[in-house]
Amino acid sequence: MKTPKILVMIGIIALVVSSCASLYDHYTYTETIATKVQAISLIEQSDESYALHASEVTALKNQLQIMLAYEEGKAKNDITVRMWRVLNNDEKLIKSYLSLWEEKGTLSPVFIGEAKPQIEEAFDILIAYEEKKDKKTKETITDFIDTLKE
Repeated sequence: MKTPKILVMIGIIALVVSSCASLYDHYTYTETIATKVQAISLIEQSDESYALHASEVTALKNQLQIMLAYEEGKAKNDITVRMWRVLNNDEKLIKSYLSLWEEKGTLSPVFIGEAKPQIEEAFDILIAYEEKKDKKTKETITDFIDTLKE
């Protein structure tokens, strides 16, 4: 008689473990951190000529597109996809920053100092959400996206 109870318990445990595991995606987490580091590194160098870093900018833009495509391919992933779309938007955050850098040739340290924390925050919010995927981090990411629409 104990065997059916044990099988039911094992089934429940397996279901709980598999459902938790599907929430966390190690690739997304590590690649989001790597993309943030890549973006911040470029921002810190944007007081130099854009031409010196054009290939690095292209690599970052490609990475942003790769992450968006990857996230769009996952089910039940709307909030993460929305944030990667924001990061890929030519008129917002990192992409608009890179366009301005290309247009101006160099950016001032003052401008860099003002823009960098905003872009860092976007990545930090996405990283926190990817790590926890709880109600609080979901609300934070949603509020951040909604603020950018204004």
